Amino acid sequence: MKYFNKITKILLFFPYYFFHRNYFFGILFKLFVKKFYFKNFCFNINIDNIKVSQLSSFFFKTYEYNDRVLILKYISKKNHSIVIGGGIGFIATLAYYKSKNKVLIFEINKKIIKNLRNNLDKNKVDYDLFIKNLQVIKTDEEKNYYYETDDFLESSIYLSKGKKIFYKSINKEEITDFNQFNTLIIDAEGAEKYYFDNIGEFKNIKYVYFELHYHLIPQQSIVNIFQQLKENNFELIDQSFNSFYFEKN
Repeated sequence: MKYFNKITKILLFFPYYFFHRNYFFGILFKLFVKKFYFKNFCFNINIDNIKVSQLSSFFFKTYEYNDRVLILKYISKKNHSIVIGGGIGFIATLAYYKSKNKVLIFEINKKIIKNLRNNLDKNKVDYDLFIKNLQVIKTDEEKNYYYETDDFLESSIYLSKGKKIFYKSINKEEITDFNQFNTLIIDAEGAEKYYFDNIGEFKNIKYVYFELHYHLIPQQSIVNIFQQLKENNFELIDQSFNSFYFEKN
C-alpha cells in the first residue's frame, strides 16, 4: 500500500512550508488574528509551547486538513467517537457536531488541558475528557512517559529529545460506558502503533480514523499496522494524504 510515497512528499513540499509552516504568516496570526475560525466554530490558541511557524496553519485554515476532510465526509449519527489526542479540541468538535453524540477524549499533555476545555465548552460539545492515556492491555513494554518538545504538536513517546514527562493511564475496562462507543479517531504523534498493535481488543470499534506519523514509526511497524487492520476485518474506505478511514466488515 502506498500510504505516503516520496513523489507525494516532494509535490507537497512547497505548499506545506508556504501555507502550513510559514513563520511570516504565523507572526501575522499571533499578532492580529489570535483565534482559529472554522465554519461556525471558534478555537482559542492559548498555548505557550507552539512554534510560530505552526500558527500559519490556522491563518490559512490548513490545520488538521487531512483528518477533517475524512471526519466531515464520513462521520454521521451512527458514530460514537473516542478521540485519542485532544489538541485544541478541533477534531473532537467536528466529530460531535457531525454525529450529535457525546465524545470521549484522551489527552496526556497537561499544559494544553485548560485551552482544550475552554474550546470544547465554547463550542458546546458534549464530552468526557480524561487527562490520561487510554490503556487497552497492559504489557511490559508499555511506556508511561513521552518527550515534550517546544511544540506541543510534535511531542511524542517516539522521540528521544525534549523533556521526559510522565503520565497516568486508565484501562478501557475502567470506563463504564466505553463499549457504547464504536469509532476510534487517533492523532497522537505515533500512538497509532500501540492501538493497532492491540486493535483486536477493541470489540466495540467498527470505524477507525487515524493520521499515520510515518516519520516517527519504523517502516516494519507501519506494515504491521495495515496488516493488523486487515486481519481484524477492517477495510480501507478512504484516504486523505497520510490520514486514513477504515470500516469493519
